[in-house]
Parts: sequence; C-alpha cells; structure tokens
Amino acid sequence: MKFIHAADIHLGCQPDRGFPWSKERSLDLLSAFRSLSEACQEEKPELLLIAGDLFHRQPSLAELKEANGLFSGIPDTFVVLIAGNHDCLRPGSALEEFSWAPNVSFLSGREVETVSFSEIKTVVHGFSYHAREIKEPLYDGLTAPKDGNFHILLAHGGDGTHIPIDKKKFAASGFSYTALGHIHKPEFSETGRYGFPGSLSPVDLTETGAHGYLQGELTQDDGAGTLTLRFVPLPSRSYIPCQVKVTEKTTNQTLFQTLGRFMEQYGASNMYKVTLNGRRAPELSFNEEYLRTAGRIISFRDNTVPSYNMEALLKSHRNDLIGDYIASFLPDGREEDLTDPVRRQAFYYGLNALLSNFDTNTGES
Repeated sequence: MKFIHAADIHLGCQPDRGFPWSKERSLDLLSAFRSLSEACQEEKPELLLIAGDLFHRQPSLAELKEANGLFSGIPDTFVVLIAGNHDCLRPGSALEEFSWAPNVSFLSGREVETVSFSEIKTVVHGFSYHAREIKEPLYDGLTAPKDGNFHILLAHGGDGTHIPIDKKKFAASGFSYTALGHIHKPEFSETGRYGFPGSLSPVDLTETGAHGYLQGELTQDDGAGTLTLRFVPLPSRSYIPCQVKVTEKTTNQTLFQTLGRFMEQYGASNMYKVTLNGRRAPELSFNEEYLRTAGRIISFRDNTVPSYNMEALLKSHRNDLIGDYIASFLPDGREEDLTDPVRRQAFYYGLNALLSNFDTNTGES
C-alpha cells in the first residue's frame, strides 16, 4: 500500500507580513498544495494523509471549497485528514459543517475515530483538535489491533502544549505507521515507524532547509508490515542564512556588492537571514536600511565590533575617563574576555561615544 503524508500546509497564512513580497509568499503555500495534488495524480498513492494544520486558521467556506476541489481531483486516492492546533474545530464553524468529496474522510471527533478501507486492507485512526492547546500525552496509550490490516495513526503534536509525544513508543504500539504533524522540520524513522514531513512550504524565517512531503509504502508480513519511507522535496522559495565576514577594509558599498552576489547565486526570489561578523573599521557603521535594498533580506544582524588597538588605547588614556571605562570592562585589557554579546555591544557603544566626544586639548570626554 503506497501513501503520501503531508502536514502543516497552512493555507491562508501570509508569511513575511509587512515585507513587499509577502503577498507572493501566501501564493507559495497555495502552489505547494497544488503540487501535492499533482504528485498524487502522478504517483497514484492509495492514501493521502494530512496530519493537521491544512489551514492556518479557521477556514472560510470559499477556502474549504478550494481545498476540496483539489482533493476531488484525485478520486482514486483516499484522503484522510485531521484538524491541528491552528485550524482546530469551533462549534458552528464552516469547517465543522463542511461536506467533503466522497474520497475524503475528516476525523473530526475529540476522541479517536477510525476509517477503514477494505480495498487496501488499511485502517486510519485519529482525532482532531478542538482547542489551540492540548497538554495531555493522548497518544501514549494507543495501540493497534492485530487483525491483518495495516493500522495508521494520524496525529498532531510533539511539544509541551500540543500533545507531548514519546517517539520510542510508536514502534511498540503496533501501528504500521504514525503520520505526525505540527513540527515544521522533516524527521522520520522506518524502525521507529513515525514521520514528521515538516511544513509543505516554509511559513516563517526559522524554517530553513528543504520542505516537502513523505512518501511511504507498506508491504504485508506477519506483523505491522514492512515500512519504507523517503522525503520528497518540493520546489519552494527558501529562507537562506547568509553569514558575511567583514574586515577593516569592508565598506557599505563593498558589503552591498557582496550581498548582491550571494543572493544572485542562491536566487533573488529567496529570503535571506543576513548576519555580519568580524571587525570593522572603528569609524564605520553599517547602514542596515541601505543594505536591505540589496535583496529580500528578512532579518539583519550586525555582530561586528570596531577594530580598536586596545593596548594602545589603554596606554594613551591611562589617566582619563576613557582608560577608566576600558578598565571597568576589561581589567586585563583583553577583548576576548567580553564573551557575553550584550555586554560586548554595550562596551563598544560606550567606547565609541567616549572617543567621538574626546577633547584632545583637555583630555576629557
């Protein structure tokens, strides 16, 4: 029995809100969902599992009809889905009352429900969220019957406030496979008999790396079946870390050019998490607003420090306020002793202010 397992599609989400490209990012999620449907048309799995958070929030009737239209376009694939913490069921909501296509089964109950597919000797178990948080480990005690069928647990959770899970228990539970959602990074184990496909397309800047779905196959043996799994990445815009080492020779213009070349190499339509490291010229500061115009920079962090000759500074200012200030932070005159990043930045901000206001005639700041 072949299946495709996806989760955390988050239709209706608008990633990178406030940035010029945000509207495009919301369309990326729709495109990824369409690609999932096309994969089912091509691969023809018997089962498509959606492990929660198909929607980013309570969906409208129009959004439900759009999703259902894609599901109805793969009539030879059984679709089973649950609601996660983002699209948890609300009384009287459009999601609660919606009538899905004949090939779609929505396990909407608060407690475990099952849907059986005799044609493929498979039973899917699961339940939906009816609240944004569930702190009890509700999956820990579940076990699969031994009746010759494949038994799949469709589940959503994995942290302290969204159904904590014990992955070691899945292999011992008797389920042929536990199809998980909620964690947005891919993680799977054939021996552990579980998988997180991760988000189908990234929804925020923390979600670097590949995104897609899990493709699996179960073959019958005397027990829960033999499981094979593989991760299938989908083409998608990505959040890419960009670490730049600066030197005393680096200027805003040379840095702008470096960022531009990096983004051209990895794709101008991707989003970049820029971090500057190293030692810059003391008289220079980097203009974040200007540098952001180099491309789609979603985050910008300047960890650089001015390249002062601390030994020379201490010698020149041993009897004034600047010398006292340096000594208060660096009793031994060693910059490497400033290991705390907040304290280090505070030290350099203060030192820059003192030096910029230093009167060489009076020796005072």
